[in-house]
Amino acid sequence: MNYKVCLVHYTSAPGGIELLMPEIIRMFPEGTFSVFVIRPPGDKDYNVYNGVPAEVFRGSENNLAAAWRLWRYACKRRHTVFHGFNTGPFFLLVLRLAGVKRAVYSVRGTLHYTGLLQKTLRKLAWRAALSSRYRILANSGYSRDVFMKFMAPFKPHIDVLYNPVGSSRIKPAPEMAARESLNIIYTGRLADGKNLFRWIEMAVAIHSYRSDAMFFLFGDGPLRKELEEYCRSFGAEGYIRFMGFVSDLSEAYGRADLMMFLSEAESFGNVVVESILSGVPVIASAIPSVREIFQDFPQFLVPEGPGMEQVIIDRIAGIDELREAVPLASQQFSKRFSLEQHVHGLCSAYDSLSQPETDILLSQDR
Repeated sequence: MNYKVCLVHYTSAPGGIELLMPEIIRMFPEGTFSVFVIRPPGDKDYNVYNGVPAEVFRGSENNLAAAWRLWRYACKRRHTVFHGFNTGPFFLLVLRLAGVKRAVYSVRGTLHYTGLLQKTLRKLAWRAALSSRYRILANSGYSRDVFMKFMAPFKPHIDVLYNPVGSSRIKPAPEMAARESLNIIYTGRLADGKNLFRWIEMAVAIHSYRSDAMFFLFGDGPLRKELEEYCRSFGAEGYIRFMGFVSDLSEAYGRADLMMFLSEAESFGNVVVESILSGVPVIASAIPSVREIFQDFPQFLVPEGPGMEQVIIDRIAGIDELREAVPLASQQFSKRFSLEQHVHGLCSAYDSLSQPETDILLSQDR
């Protein structure tokens, strides 16, 4: 593992892979990693790199200024391995124009364009940005397939490397003492795509069936004020509480009887794995990436659509069955989504960059 790696991503605020990057850095010899964060943090923002043994460089709130700073930074480090996380083709193109010889790009999303013109431009940008020396990773089979469909007729080679979820931030939940309430939680960003207005509607419906149900949302984000107002419109502020971001996940899962995760679109779904590893059963919408996670445990999934409410209420009525499935799921997830498997996959990707050159974009379909 004799290489230098620069991680490139948008923000050092907590969310998704950012919270796990410090642990990845600590799994390698000190000095292996540096970091380039495209957006500088706000004065009051939580910074995942505080106390982490890695040099951190900042871009700008302005895309052109951020691209200029990244280009200057990369020009001085052309033989470093640059590893971009979901920054899109334009910042990857900046690295190529700076003369970076070796790079890895991790696909973390499933929305790659919002119109025909943007689709065409971004596909051209990807073709320009991807060198034959670069490698692509996806955090699920689903995110890989979506990206390959977007890139057609070009066929990039993409390896699947699951997000690392088993970590020191995850502690098995202690044996639960008897509670007077049924505690249902959400952890994650309060942002678009998480279906959180529907989550609140479901909480209201569940509470009408189980008056002892209490609901806790752990996390922060741009929708918080709107969600709080929506909660008040139902008169539900007495049993739906917004807890903010917590760095210690055991604080969230330690009080939970159930995790409810109704996201509309995810490339993976870290929080449902975290919940299972913490010993807390899950009710999750059966979107493709979450189906992939629970491929052997469909009892944790509920269908999207108008029938969701009744299925969730039925699952809560049979919550003991969900609890019984948690130990076996946890045993599987602790290996399948471990930090060790992720580090091994990263080493394989970085090592492959030293092998003879092969074309990352295969020929077009004929």
